[in-house]
Amino acid sequence: MNRDYSLPELTNYIDGVFSAPTTSRGYYLCDANSGEPLQERRNSDAGQVSNALEAADRIHAEATWEETPAHERATVLENIAEELSGETYADTISTADSLTSGAIIRTTRKMAKILPMVFRGAAAYLREGHLEQKVPGPCGEVEYLRRPWGPALLIAPWNGPTAIASHKIASALAAGAPCILKPSEFTPHSAVMMARAAHRAGLPAGAFQLVLGDRTVGATMVEDPRIKAVSFTGGLAGGRAIARACADDFIPTQLELGGNNQLVVFEDADLDKAATGIAYGLTNLNGQWCRALGRLLVHESVKDALLDKVLSLLSSLRLGHSLDEQSDMGPLVHRGHFEQVQADIERLQAKGGQLLCSTPLPDLKGNFIAPTLVDGCQPADTREEIFGPVAAVHTFRNDEEALALANGTDLGLAGYVYSENTERAFAFARRMRTGGVKINGYSLLSIGQGTPRGAWGLSGLGEEGHAQSIEFFTGARVIGISPQDALGGR
Repeated sequence: MNRDYSLPELTNYIDGVFSAPTTSRGYYLCDANSGEPLQERRNSDAGQVSNALEAADRIHAEATWEETPAHERATVLENIAEELSGETYADTISTADSLTSGAIIRTTRKMAKILPMVFRGAAAYLREGHLEQKVPGPCGEVEYLRRPWGPALLIAPWNGPTAIASHKIASALAAGAPCILKPSEFTPHSAVMMARAAHRAGLPAGAFQLVLGDRTVGATMVEDPRIKAVSFTGGLAGGRAIARACADDFIPTQLELGGNNQLVVFEDADLDKAATGIAYGLTNLNGQWCRALGRLLVHESVKDALLDKVLSLLSSLRLGHSLDEQSDMGPLVHRGHFEQVQADIERLQAKGGQLLCSTPLPDLKGNFIAPTLVDGCQPADTREEIFGPVAAVHTFRNDEEALALANGTDLGLAGYVYSENTERAFAFARRMRTGGVKINGYSLLSIGQGTPRGAWGLSGLGEEGHAQSIEFFTGARVIGISPQDALGGR
């Protein structure tokens, strides 16, 4: 494994100019595998934040990007995609994401390579004419337009930083909204590389900007009246703070806040297939993703056989350095998160939980936690999300007990059902109060072209997807000739 790597310089991109954040915080971005410092974490100062907001507001007031014809905006998005198609971008982004988030290089490489597709997809949406339509009216055709609310703030998390941030950027730009991205301070490098690509592709200055820093930088921009829409992916506390800040002025918010996702295994399930899904749900992105497995709900008659199969799979898993091509799983993102997940495990143990894990830990100093199932806790003690490779196990005797457990949390992002009786599985899935349910399979991929990724309850607000995310940044504008009614209604 090659340990000789370098990371991109951490820079803002404000009004078409790259500049370093100026405020030292005394903290370092660290290698998740070893804890060794990589780069200083710095905040953008008040002047830099103000300049970004002023530039976005200017672009909106002048309608520079909004009034660029849709086919021309599409060309710019395609140019960004072409720039990002270079191997240098993919290699730099995948390496940086693996080092900082802990996700294995095989996963981050896939995400980096699909990055151009995100911008091409947004361009295709524009070329298909979805934002400018004509519909029949009483006096001729009526224009149905979707136009941007105004400057949009995009706040991306540290897990899946490339995929999530690129989707927000491409969607806002396709909508015609000048946007400012504030990535996680723990995984900022792909954002820097996307800013470089946008600059080289000829995106007008101020249409897209990058502002680095911690949550205080994001909070300053959320509370600024020039921001007219906020798209946030992150934790529940951050989502609540954003919702409160946007409530008084009815600023549109798109919030994806995670989920304590349920996987239901019926007695007629293919247990080998279910075990593979459970192992994937625990280990993909090291359990650090919004649709990761949170609670395993299994029919009591197959529990022991299923757990034996899961532990057998986990025992052969290689937990190791995130840049090692042979690793199946890497470390957690940073020490603070590692300590939080460990505390959650200890809390469940104190509630009577028995730890089931079989994956050997590597001889490394990083933030490594073996994928763990916790059996024996009461359902009331496992209602909250643990954002890591940990899931609770509960049994049921019949479908109604299973449904009560599946709907027994305030979160509703994703669900999974395993049964060889697909009619039964579909009937059960329709009753799960969650944004999406996958049957007999577990993957990162969407299961339906054009379908949204919904969020119920405390998992968020609004829907994400190819069309849905672009339209989030816009409002409807309907224009046409109207009949003239007589005074008095006669």
